[in-house]
Amino acid sequence: MSEWETRAVVQRMQEYIELHLVNPITLKQLADFAGYSPWYVSRMFKEITGKAPYEYIRSRRLTQAALVLREGNKKVVDVALDFIFDSQEGFTRAFSKEFGITPGKYRMKTPPIKLFLPEKVYDTYRAIHKKERMESGMKSVFVQIMERQKENA
Repeated sequence: MSEWETRAVVQRMQEYIELHLVNPITLKQLADFAGYSPWYVSRMFKEITGKAPYEYIRSRRLTQAALVLREGNKKVVDVALDFIFDSQEGFTRAFSKEFGITPGKYRMKTPPIKLFLPEKVYDTYRAIHKKERMESGMKSVFVQIMERQKENA
């Protein structure tokens, strides 16, 4: 399989994960979806994204949970259960390890944290190697701030 094809398969798995973040996701499900063995899917996914599938899924769930907590409308335990954590304690440990702050403190103060927002590997690869514009429509913008003197009229 070429690197191009591998990246396309990994991106399809990324999209599957995004659609199923609030549902249990097994390596077997990802493998069946991709059409390869669990071992091969795991190896391919980590090689391209830098994370094993379970690490990637956990980081995406914690990021989405942080966004929900930032809105402040839900209890921590409800958010934990919504994102497939077995308990509030397990969620708190994972959240603290990922972001360096407990979910309760984060919900109250919402300090800046580094969210896990991965790029689509296939689109990025294509944009770099084929010099095509990314489908996401992202563009660079130059901003210049100029101070003007007031005119006395």
